[in-house]
Amino acid sequence: MTTHALAGLGLFLTGAAFSQVLAFGIAAWVKSRRERQIDDTLGPPAPGSSDTEQ
Repeated sequence: MTTHALAGLGLFLTGAAFSQVLAFGIAAWVKSRRERQIDDTLGPPAPGSSDTEQ
């Protein structure tokens, strides 16, 4: 491979990795914002309760 091809591949992979990090960061921010909105509406969860309890 030529230097230009390797440089292009490196930039492509760096861009792809950055996009993934950005996407996961936005998803986590949206999730926390939604949970905060639910807590503001309904109040915090009861002590000792969990989502897995049935």
